[in-house]
Amino acid sequence: MACAPYSLSITELKTAVESGTRKLLDGGSLRYCPPSAGGWGIIRVGLLVPESIMLFVSPAGCGRHGAIAGLQLGFRQRLFFLYVDEVDLVTGRHLERAKEAVEEILASISRPRAIMICATCIDDLLVSDYEKLAEEVENDYRIPVRACHMNPIAMDGKKPPQLTIQKAIHEFIPAVKQKEQAINMLGSFAAINRGSEFYELMAGAGVSPVRHIAACSTFDDLCSMGRSFYNVLIKPGGKLAAEYMAKALNIPYCYAPVSYGLEAIAASYRKLEEQLGISLDTAAYYEKTEKAINYYRKILGSISIAVGENINACPFELARALLSYGFEVPYIFTDQVLDIDRENINWLAERRPHIKVFTNAHPSMANFLDEKLKVDLAIGFDAGYFCSGAKTAALSMDCQAYGFEAANSLLKEMTLAMNNPHSHREQMYAAGLVL
Repeated sequence: MACAPYSLSITELKTAVESGTRKLLDGGSLRYCPPSAGGWGIIRVGLLVPESIMLFVSPAGCGRHGAIAGLQLGFRQRLFFLYVDEVDLVTGRHLERAKEAVEEILASISRPRAIMICATCIDDLLVSDYEKLAEEVENDYRIPVRACHMNPIAMDGKKPPQLTIQKAIHEFIPAVKQKEQAINMLGSFAAINRGSEFYELMAGAGVSPVRHIAACSTFDDLCSMGRSFYNVLIKPGGKLAAEYMAKALNIPYCYAPVSYGLEAIAASYRKLEEQLGISLDTAAYYEKTEKAINYYRKILGSISIAVGENINACPFELARALLSYGFEVPYIFTDQVLDIDRENINWLAERRPHIKVFTNAHPSMANFLDEKLKVDLAIGFDAGYFCSGAKTAALSMDCQAYGFEAANSLLKEMTLAMNNPHSHREQMYAAGLVL
């Protein structure tokens, strides 16, 4: 007989959070950051630096997966590998070989503007000093060089790889004294969609341009981010980068997250008004989005929705937003609870105490398909897998909605998934998540 998957009611989770629990279960997620996960892995994030190359120093297995991901996702031509074996690791000779590899690479290609050297968990376990290696290579070749780490063992620490990689790519930005009335957006892998009202509101308040590393076409564009007077952190993954830039580049920041609930979106805009010292007229966008919610609610009807973790949203905030739209959310899938989730968990526990929260990684989840839980729509590939009869909306990290546009784009994607569904397998392959 199959054992029940590990789960808590939202009320039990609220009690656990109040007692200090943050992790439901130690474990990675579908999109975390290894080279083997596809999607936004360490390598792809590191290569957001324009006009850069990466040297990936790794055993054969990690290198193989990284190469396949590079072919699938289009960055293989900027990615180079140095294979390390047991003798390298015991003697440490691969650190010298890495310098030789850089010399060989530079002799065979046009000179890049920046180099990233990536270590794996093996070197982190050996405490290999890749920061020193990067400094030595930079001094030898007069090219900016930074180190990054593909280390799933650090997932549960204070500096997990999904945070340290974002810090590393922003470390290329030089400090400048003179600032412009411009802002940088941190935390997401993609720049905010051009269709977001955010750009119009910022321009109207005299804040322009809005910069993001993914929108930089040259290394000089990336360097220009150092001239911005403020950083807006929209997702938790950019926290270390924001803290680094505040200290090293004298660019303060505030956290104004991507949200899908109307009140949460309005609250982010109020925070930006306060922190940036500007006035934003958002009333018309609020009313327009409120009408859009009512419109799509009539089209979609009373559907039930499972919310996953591997999405461009905080699962608990998204569940709250969907409930406020008028839909039902019986299930949430996630492995961890962040401090920022407390308010939304309390809200959900008060209004929907019977919501079930499942971990993605508990061993008993291997039997979860036997549960045959029924929902109409799953948001996120993990929720789509565990709710196999549901239609799936990916809510991908490949494009970044923000502001009231986020609610509109979510509803459009939900409607498309319900009216023109694709198989879960097809969507996984299309997203580069199956290697």
